[in-house]
Amino acid sequence: MRLLILILTGAFILAGCEDPDGVPIEEPESAATEEVETAEVVDEEEDTESEETSNDDSGENAETASDNEENEEEAETEPAEEPAEPVNVMDSIEVVAGHWINYSGEDDARAHMTRTNPIEYNSQQDYTVTTASYVSYFYGDEFIKTNNYGHDGPHIIESVPEADRVIVSFSEPERGTVQLINEASEDASAGNEVNTTPDELIGRGQPVEEGMTGTIMFGQDFLTGDDVFTGERIDNEGDFVDDESYYVTGALAYKPSEDYIITAPAYISYYNGRRFIETVEITAVPAYLPEVKGANYINISFHDDHLLDLNIIELE
Repeated sequence: MRLLILILTGAFILAGCEDPDGVPIEEPESAATEEVETAEVVDEEEDTESEETSNDDSGENAETASDNEENEEEAETEPAEEPAEPVNVMDSIEVVAGHWINYSGEDDARAHMTRTNPIEYNSQQDYTVTTASYVSYFYGDEFIKTNNYGHDGPHIIESVPEADRVIVSFSEPERGTVQLINEASEDASAGNEVNTTPDELIGRGQPVEEGMTGTIMFGQDFLTGDDVFTGERIDNEGDFVDDESYYVTGALAYKPSEDYIITAPAYISYYNGRRFIETVEITAVPAYLPEVKGANYINISFHDDHLLDLNIIELE
């Protein structure tokens, strides 16, 4: 009887273990835990990335703000550009005692006078001469005129667009005080010049291109053609001399009553028929051809560097 009860009890226990409706307990709890833990890890990573991004943005913003502050400080500390101080353009120029440039443009000997060597001149700016003096205007070596500023000073000198150099002449007692300042001084006045060069002696200086009209006397076909000879030039005596760097043109018709402009440095040789008159060197260009009365032909000698930019323009 006792054995039978044990057998039945064991059968009931086995039947209970094999029940298909039984629900496992451990496995679902483990899976849920893993999902929760995974979600927590993801959230933590996202929070970390967000914090890092926020920190990076904050750092960049801080750097930008710092840079802006530095730039503002630099802008505040940078000094404003001050205008250039006026300069005495005579300061480094050698002088010649016992000479002055007279009304004809000649270097005239006078014991009580002193003159400067040529000084670069820009007609676009004002100049002030501080004492009584003479100011002579040149374009290259070509004389234009001499103005007399004969009383005290300072004087704003006349603007002469045709000039690129000036020479200042003054009496010996003024040597320690005369200056040529490259601006209009506050206490200086303009219009005080007396033109001591007669009208018939005033030079034309540099041609002013504004409003200029004329006819080109020859073109590049001429300069590279049979009427131009290579390897020689005409000297001051009218002789043809060998010079491998030079060209010389054939005879070109010339009228002293007309105005001509040359566009490149050259030697101009003047003739009356076959009779040689003189050779004039042109260095500062563009320039008017010097008027030579009695001439009716010219020859032009020029360096091969100027083959492409040389021309003669006959003004209308």
